[in-house]
Parts: sequence; C-alpha cells; structure tokens
Amino acid sequence: MSRKSEHFRRASWTLVDQAVVSLGNFLVNILIARQLPPGEYGAFALLMGGLFTLQIVNSSLIFYPMSVRMAVSNGDDEKALLGASTRIFFLFLIPLCVLLTASLFAFHLGAIAPSVVAYLILWQLKEGTRRALLARFRIKEAIVGDAVSYLGQSAVIFGFVLAGSLNLQNAFWGMAAMSGLAVLIQARQLRVSLSAPSQVRLVLTDFWSIGGWALANNLISYWRFYIFFGMLGVGWGAAAAASFQALLNVLNLANPVIQGLGNIIPQTAARARADGDGTEWSTARTYMLLGVPPIFLYYAVAFIASEFLLRVFYGAASPYVELSLALRILAVAFVANYGVEMICSFLHGIDAPRLALAINIIGLGVALVAAFPLTSMFGLAGACVALVVANVARLAASLYIVARATGNEPLRQS
Repeated sequence: MSRKSEHFRRASWTLVDQAVVSLGNFLVNILIARQLPPGEYGAFALLMGGLFTLQIVNSSLIFYPMSVRMAVSNGDDEKALLGASTRIFFLFLIPLCVLLTASLFAFHLGAIAPSVVAYLILWQLKEGTRRALLARFRIKEAIVGDAVSYLGQSAVIFGFVLAGSLNLQNAFWGMAAMSGLAVLIQARQLRVSLSAPSQVRLVLTDFWSIGGWALANNLISYWRFYIFFGMLGVGWGAAAAASFQALLNVLNLANPVIQGLGNIIPQTAARARADGDGTEWSTARTYMLLGVPPIFLYYAVAFIASEFLLRVFYGAASPYVELSLALRILAVAFVANYGVEMICSFLHGIDAPRLALAINIIGLGVALVAAFPLTSMFGLAGACVALVVANVARLAASLYIVARATGNEPLRQS
C-alpha cells in the first residue's frame, strides 16, 4: 500500500469514528435544547463547559503525551506505558472530582452532584482508552466503543424524552451509564493491566515535559470560547448563553472532520519526525487538505441558509430560529478556526506546543479586548463578531509560523 493510500485509509476511518462521536454529542444537545427551557439548557451548557475544562487536564497531561509516546513504542514498552498512564489517570482523578463536587455545591447544584461526578469519571476513562486505541491506529476498534457511548447516550436521552422524565440529573446518569459500558469494551480491546511493572514517576515526568505546555495551550484555547458564555450569562442571562450554545450545535456538525483529523495528525507527525526524513509538514498537510472540501461546503451552507438550518435543528416555533444573523457571523469565525486547529495539531505532534500556545495566547488576548465592548453593546451578535476577530488573528499567527517552517527554517522551540 502506498503512503498516500495509507494516509487516505487512516483519515477515512478516523472521520467515520469522529462522525459517530459528533453525531452522538449533537443529538444529545439537540434533544436537550428542544425539551428544556432556555434557562435550564443554558445551565446544562455552562455545566458541560466546566466539565470540559476539567477534561483538559487529563487530555493535556495524560492522553496527549500517551498518544505521542505510544505512536513510536511497541511490545512491552507499550504495555508498561499504558499501565503507568492508567495509574496516573486515577491519581489525577481524585482532586478533579473533589473540585467538581465543591463547585456544584457552591452553585446550589448539590442534588445532581453524584450523577455529574459519575459521568466525569466514566467519560474520562472512556476517553483514555479511546486515545490509546487511536494512538496505535486501531481506529476501527475504537468505533465500537464510541458508538456504544455516544450514540447510546443519545438513545438514552431520547428514551427519557419519550417517558417525559428528562431532566439534568437523569441526563447525566444516562450518559454515565453508556460511558461505563464503552469503558468495559475498550479496556478489553486494550487488555489494560495494572499489575504489570511500570515506572510511574519517570512516565509522569516525561508526560509533564510534553503536556505541561499543552495544558496551558488547551486551557487558553478553550477559555477563548468559554469567556463568551461567561460574558453572555452575566450580562444577558442564561438564555443568551443557551443561544450561543444553540449556534455552536449547528456549526459543530462539522466536528467529525476537525476533531477526526486533529486526532490523527499529532501521532502521524510524531511518527514522521521519528523517521527523520523531514516529511512532518508534508504529511500533516495531506490530512489538512482532505478536510477542506467538506468543511468549507458545510460552513457555506450555514452562511447562506442559516434560517433554514435553525428551523431544521430546533423547529419553526423555537426562539433560536431568530438567530440567523449571528449564525452567519459565527460561520465566518469557524472557517478561520479550521486552519488554526490543523496547524496547532501539527505543532503538538512535533513537540512544539509552545508555538501553539503562542498562537492561542494571541487569540485569547484579542478575544478579551474585543469581547467586552462588543458583547456589552450588541449581545450575542457582538460575541460572534469578537470571535471572528480573534480567529482571524490566530490564523494570521499560524500562517506566519508555517511560512517560517516551510521557508527552510527549522521549526524549533526557543
């Protein structure tokens, strides 16, 4: 099989896998948005945002370094790495659960704390086993667990809708149950063993050297979005935050392409770098270009037929149908975001997270400067304009870094 054929095969299965994940998440969000009033859906969106913030710790300090190292390891080394990663995961999970529980009680959500904490634990276990499969390019096997987890969650939520018992607590219990079932499947596929000897301290040190910068980068990248939820929630109420999430739901339908390629580019670039043939960028660019046609086609449809999409997603009587202008603005922001995310995935794969961090610091700085006046004056539409400005700034910084890298200057961290 030629190298291009291999790239295409991997990319195809990765997109299928991510399509399963994104479809499940999409259906869960749409069902909850349709059934709960905007205020409650806004609370769900804010709560999920907090969970994703906690997830960034595991993703940056465990899952990402594990993916990079497993991409170039074999045999006993791979088993020892997986065993050490599992131990580190449980070590990190304790303070994260304590922090989550304290936060829920602080915001008078203690009644749903058991279901939310259970979901966090099982969701993170599921993500860890999934990343291990993807790191070894066992993508077809990962699809099984992802289908059980994410499509299963949407089926459970739909069951609650039919029974007339959908609320936040039941939603989180249902999502936790399907995540737990997927963990059992993927742990069996990996044959995870905690009894195998592993040098946890050495692995943790190595993971920190790789993931410390990635943690800062991912937190900044995420908060570049989450500040808009905060500003809209404080300034315009939970319904405004719900409206922002409703728009994201529509555009996130393209996530299978972005996240799928983002899952395969880092380890592919890492493997090309280990080969020492200087093909890191050309290999990563091959995957990036594969995603351009579907991404730009969907965002063009979102821009041109925004009101139609909102009606399809939420129904003709939904208050979200009136957000067509904001959706058009946000579609422009997402076009710029695609190129940035692909370049940052490449930078992570070649152990250059500080360069990705610099790109996202620029984006966060511009977002903070633009978001406050625009959101204060124009609400949701202003927040969307501020996100366009921030993403254009990130894209300019990304292209500058790539131009230096491809202009025969070695891409090094200072």
